[in-house]
Amino acid sequence: MSDKKTDHRVRYTKMVIKESLLKLLTERSINKVTVTDICREAGINRNTFYTHYANQFELLSMIENDLYEEIKQVVISSSNPQNLSYELCKYIKANKTICEVLFSEHGDKELLERILYISHDITIEKWRQQVKYFDQPLFESWYTFTAHGSIAIIKKWVNSGLKESPSKVAAFIDKATESVSKAFYSEEL
Repeated sequence: MSDKKTDHRVRYTKMVIKESLLKLLTERSINKVTVTDICREAGINRNTFYTHYANQFELLSMIENDLYEEIKQVVISSSNPQNLSYELCKYIKANKTICEVLFSEHGDKELLERILYISHDITIEKWRQQVKYFDQPLFESWYTFTAHGSIAIIKKWVNSGLKESPSKVAAFIDKATESVSKAFYSEEL
């Protein structure tokens, strides 16, 4: 019984620490956040913090990796590869608070790119099946182009408060990608 109580307290403490860092990141970058700031916000002492994390950078990295792994599971378990944009946008909307912080100017600039590259192999394979002429390096460049366009749209959506529905944002991404893809597929470069 005491193990369950301890586990609950540890989970709660870690949750409070993570939420405190996320709150502080709405105000300033990770380079301007100290462990003392996090502890003050969380209402804990520094020893408690250091029991779980080495520093604020490790804590942020763990938060980002947890988000990445959750989204990776969403993408992998998606039954329809055509709905990947929608599934990603739906997840972002459902996890608005953390995504607004992590995709903001105070978050990791490369996190969204890492997330969009989860679907790399699925997308490349889809393209391989759709075209007669398949040049791997050319399609790798094409994926990079479409991924970065998608990143820009998602960041704009997140930074404007996620006002549009996930389906509307995903439809725009898919339509933009598909319309350029048709022209791209029709020419051999």
